[in-house]
Amino acid sequence: MKLTIDSTQQQNLAQRKFIFTAAFIIIFCCSASAAFSVFAEPLQQATGATASQVALTLTIYQFFMAAFGIISGRVIDKSGPKKLMYIGGLIFGLGWFLGAFANSLWFLYLSIGFLAGAGNGLLYNPALLTTLKWFPEKSGAISGYLLAAASLGPLVLAKVGAVLCDKMGTNGFIPIGIAYLVLIWLVAWLMKNPSENVDDSPEKKQVIEEGFSPKQMLSSVNFWLLLVLFSVACTAGIMLIGSLSSIAQVQLKMTPVVAANMVIVNTLSNFGGRLITGNAVDKIGPMATLVSVLIITIIGLAGLRFATTTAMFVVFLILLGASFGGVLVVFPTLTNRTFGQKFSGTNYGIMFFGYAIGSLIGPQISTLALNPNAGTSAYDAAYLVAIGVAIFGILIGLLLYFRGIGHKVTSVNN
Repeated sequence: MKLTIDSTQQQNLAQRKFIFTAAFIIIFCCSASAAFSVFAEPLQQATGATASQVALTLTIYQFFMAAFGIISGRVIDKSGPKKLMYIGGLIFGLGWFLGAFANSLWFLYLSIGFLAGAGNGLLYNPALLTTLKWFPEKSGAISGYLLAAASLGPLVLAKVGAVLCDKMGTNGFIPIGIAYLVLIWLVAWLMKNPSENVDDSPEKKQVIEEGFSPKQMLSSVNFWLLLVLFSVACTAGIMLIGSLSSIAQVQLKMTPVVAANMVIVNTLSNFGGRLITGNAVDKIGPMATLVSVLIITIIGLAGLRFATTTAMFVVFLILLGASFGGVLVVFPTLTNRTFGQKFSGTNYGIMFFGYAIGSLIGPQISTLALNPNAGTSAYDAAYLVAIGVAIFGILIGLLLYFRGIGHKVTSVNN
């Protein structure tokens, strides 16, 4: 089925740009977790908790982000995203604001873990999926541009967070929370579904009405294969990206300051990878793009394993960072093309749990594979496991491709 834009949408090109700008700002704010790590030490002092207990906050954050992503998906499928943006912005900003008053571990988990995570879940997927509905002819590129905002966010927010932490300690969460609330509410009124403003042409009506219900999707073998593929694709990158600074220090004997520059290299390559991947999705299809991403992931991992100089390390880190950044770009379009647009909010909310699974198990596998007694080869086993995971992902991707997934819209009756 060919996705088309009706004449009314073409006449409202300016409005599409406003929708995109609003979503870009919202998704930029949703990358707020990057600011959390710079407050780790003050939070340990304020709560009396260990580093691992404080770090668990982000695991809780990711879980509730994914869980509320499903809830928010059901809302936008039924009533549109505007009210959700206001409610999500309030909860999100409040969660970060209250983090300043976390003098116990349970309050930290409640404020930033639960509230900020839930607010993120109410904002991120609806902002992304609503915008994709306005740009059906280039959904891959738009997904790439929007998720590039999530790559820029950590670069900016971590620096701002570090300055606020240095000057204000945990009270730095107060201006952060206020800023998130204000920014999101300033643009929330712009977010709406295209069907709220355009006439129901036959082509438009066909695009909206076709699609798997969540129950139908969950009964599909293709869904479970895609969920595993999403988890695997994220795991392969997160395993090493999550330990990047430590790897650089151990493998190349870098100082912590120099190793921090590798994190910046990764962030910038992640940004570029998302832009490139988005355009590739529109040109060669999401599944072919995803398999290519996993192949590049393997090349990056293999190159990093044998890197003995900073230059060599940087080159292969760019490949790995770019490929990992592309994974999240592929799946919104892949989910829509596989299961249709009618229930896209709920369906992608469920599919997004694949990212949460990868975020949880990737660092754990990396830690278990680490051999601290192996000197500069301490991460060799982790590299090999990550390569194996990526190969497994390629096999699943090829299986799905030959089942007709990722290069055409699947009919509900198939």
